[in-house]
Amino acid sequence: MHDEALRELARRSGIALDWRDQRGETRIVSPETLRAILAAMDVGPEDAVPGAAGSPEADRPLLTARAGRRVDLAAAGFAEGALELEDGDGAGSAVQSSGDGTGLSFVAPDRPGYYRLHQAGRTATLAVAPQRSPTITERLGGRGWALASQIYSLRSRHDGGIGNFGGVAALGAVAGERGADAIAVSPTHALFGAAPGHFSPYSPSTRLFANPLHADPVLVLGEAAVSAAIAAAGLDADMAALERAPTVHWEAATPARRALLAALHRRLLASGDGLAADFAAYRAAAPQALIDHATFEVLHEGLLREESGRWHWNGWPDGLREASSPAVAAFRSENAEAVDRQIFAQWLAERSQAAAQACCRDAGMRIGIIADLAIGVESAGSQCWSRPSDMLTGLGIGAPPDYYAAEGQNWGLTTFSPLGLARSGYAGFIAMLRASLAHAGGLRIDHVMGFARLWMVPEGASATEGAYLAMPSEDLFCLTALEASRHDAVVIGEDLGTLPHGYREKLQAEGVAGMRVLRFERDDHGHRHPSNWDSDAVAMTSTHDMIATAGWWRGADLAADDLAAQERRAWDRGLFWGSAEEAGLVTGPRPAPEEPEAAVDAAIAYVAETPSALAVIAVEDLLGLDVQPNVPGTTAEKPNWRHRLPGPAASLLDDAAAGRRIRLLQQRRGSRPRDVP
Repeated sequence: MHDEALRELARRSGIALDWRDQRGETRIVSPETLRAILAAMDVGPEDAVPGAAGSPEADRPLLTARAGRRVDLAAAGFAEGALELEDGDGAGSAVQSSGDGTGLSFVAPDRPGYYRLHQAGRTATLAVAPQRSPTITERLGGRGWALASQIYSLRSRHDGGIGNFGGVAALGAVAGERGADAIAVSPTHALFGAAPGHFSPYSPSTRLFANPLHADPVLVLGEAAVSAAIAAAGLDADMAALERAPTVHWEAATPARRALLAALHRRLLASGDGLAADFAAYRAAAPQALIDHATFEVLHEGLLREESGRWHWNGWPDGLREASSPAVAAFRSENAEAVDRQIFAQWLAERSQAAAQACCRDAGMRIGIIADLAIGVESAGSQCWSRPSDMLTGLGIGAPPDYYAAEGQNWGLTTFSPLGLARSGYAGFIAMLRASLAHAGGLRIDHVMGFARLWMVPEGASATEGAYLAMPSEDLFCLTALEASRHDAVVIGEDLGTLPHGYREKLQAEGVAGMRVLRFERDDHGHRHPSNWDSDAVAMTSTHDMIATAGWWRGADLAADDLAAQERRAWDRGLFWGSAEEAGLVTGPRPAPEEPEAAVDAAIAYVAETPSALAVIAVEDLLGLDVQPNVPGTTAEKPNWRHRLPGPAASLLDDAAAGRRIRLLQQRRGSRPRDVP
């Protein structure tokens, strides 16, 4: 294919042909990059002809529309005339399509939901979405506040050194009793069970299933059963030592937790009680995607044991690289018990998250758990192995060069192919939303800009050799609004950094709450007055990529010999204290760096005073800790994703400083009605 035809095919496939760098200069995307991205999308030279089987114009098995608005039928291959519209209950009605000069269409039903369209042997799903996702203000009937916690940092009985949903339940219960409406947790996606050192929650193997290390057997099976299993497996001393440790020792704690899960699996199967029956029903109804993920986990562990270099499935032996192959089916049959253990772990994770959400809601939270959706998955993981046509395997998500990263960024993750989604009827995306929202009252979407476009970098290329790939934004927002509505959940979008003009307004129209972080809501003269913050956003003191407020005030994140940074921080302290004073939140002289208590109180009061629908306070800020969960751009040199909170989750809020700050939140956010379920 000559370059002009290549560029035209790339353009029609949603690939931007150029981009503007940090100096404002236009950079042309190379033919090599275009070919690599098209190949990852499974678009070849034969698709240069519009309407070819794999082309962007191919017939689609799913259409999206807003309730009461017109549905464009052309992309699904329907003709002008009568169609049958079948609702979710199987009731059918006749609709008439017509051409209006802009295409073939009809008016969608007023009731959101999934419908089926039929005409002359052709069938497609119609996803009718509400105009936007449910908003936080609608859910709360006003303003509220929430805590944010890294799930692995929470301590609870028999957690074996890794926080789980038992800690979420315990913290959620005491926070709910004190007036909190939600608890936002770090991602709980499945990682790689055979690789304990691979523990970043934002680098999952799949976003369709859970990390079994966060399952809490006590919540599901009871403490007596778990204690007996620990004793029988000889894990008492190891687990107790791991639970006392100040940080998470993933490499030691993971094998211990997996040994406990194996022991619990054996005991449950032998028990024959009601829980065993519940697991048997869960296993019998397991979708193929779960069976594939369970099989991948067992395969991955076995192949890594044989040869440590077999990390990526594309380097596995012939016959094992495709989830649907006879060789994989034979392996699954030969290793049925190990595969069943993986399914049991998913059952336990799902049941324990459901129990944790119930605890939060029973304590009075009007939202409960806010789950976190990572921007992508590792291409070596189970999701790319089991459904490669859905994913952009061979490409990495990142960012072009800017003033903060002159060489650009490649985050080592990939995501759904926009054409793969269209061809599959968005099955993977819908399944991901449903998995995230099944037992949660809200969802935070990491890098929500990815609903519009993503910077994709071919494997082996530098981040400067990428290109922007347009995503099917309207479809993604429609499906998100529909699933959020079906689950009665709110949606938050991580919209920090530079966004295209009008994108925040787009999020607002979609009912997606943006994030406003105190340290970013400022200019050279001070912080934005609390009254001027966005009401349709969540107000935050910090994020997982920032040091907690006490550590920031102390300068604990700065090198002692970096005098320039120390001077900038002194200036920043003055700006914040002056802004808090102007807002009437503090009085008196600015505290010394080594005395951060009043500054932490002021930061919490600042975000609480805003009109933002939800004030989200990191537990580390509530406790006045110096912790930074993750230092971007670092790996082993920092204890990222390892910190543990100083006491049991159930008693964290008994701390005197935490109590004082909760009273601040209660006073400035207003009291929550106590009759809310």
